[in-house]
Amino acid sequence: MPAPSPAPSGLRLQVLGLCRFSVPSLGAFQVEHDSIEARRAMLYDPERLARRFLWFEHVLLPSIRGQVDKDFKLIVLLGEDFPEPWLSRMQALTGPVPQIVLEFAPPENHRQVCGLAMASHMEPEATAVAQFRLDDDDAVGVNFTRRLRRDFQAQARFFARAGMLAFDYGRGIVLRGTETGLRVEPCLTRYWTPGLAILTRPDSGKYILDFQHHLIWKQMATLTQVDQIMFVRGAHGSNDSAIPAQPHSFPLKPEAAPTMLRERFGIDLAAFEAALSGMRS
Repeated sequence: MPAPSPAPSGLRLQVLGLCRFSVPSLGAFQVEHDSIEARRAMLYDPERLARRFLWFEHVLLPSIRGQVDKDFKLIVLLGEDFPEPWLSRMQALTGPVPQIVLEFAPPENHRQVCGLAMASHMEPEATAVAQFRLDDDDAVGVNFTRRLRRDFQAQARFFARAGMLAFDYGRGIVLRGTETGLRVEPCLTRYWTPGLAILTRPDSGKYILDFQHHLIWKQMATLTQVDQIMFVRGAHGSNDSAIPAQPHSFPLKPEAAPTMLRERFGIDLAAFEAALSGMRS
């Protein structure tokens, strides 16, 4: 059997992510409100923000800071009236990470303001854009952006023909916050957002929130891989939707979890547990 032909040279994959952090807007929330003012009051509640900052600081941020391939951008989207002292805290946390850019959205249609934020950072000269999104309590493996480039090189000819393609990394962790502490739950999933990247052309006019993640297989070809633990999904009382225990998993000894989380995501489980314990008390 002849060897497969090499992927085209000179390809440029832009990697562009979105993290929505307390964005008062219309639509997109499972919990409905009667007005923008009511939604703003919920999103900017100091106790809620304190909890979300802890997850952002101890889960998402270490995984972004630790990426082996530094050539990517993560947009952290905030409401245009995001309050102090939280704004200064966000600027202090993200300032040392050059891959993170803060954007501010007006209280308009959620999908549209997110699309505009993504569009403003698209590189028109890129061959493809790998779009991904994370909640502020999610994390990706420290080789996530490098893995996207490797997999794109392997599938470049297919993408050139199809114009859209999704990479689904289905082996991950639910990190569940309970009243008694953190619980690490291995899981095998399909099309969960923290393990999903959608490849488009930069001029497609399509952005990550234009697709329903669980139905992505109806809209484009997908490639699912479960060879590496690639994501962490946070589960706790302030999630917009409940994250139940998953029926499919893989073996992970409890005593191995702290080392795995540190090596794969940069997460210091003991320090995070101590921070959450301080809040609970």
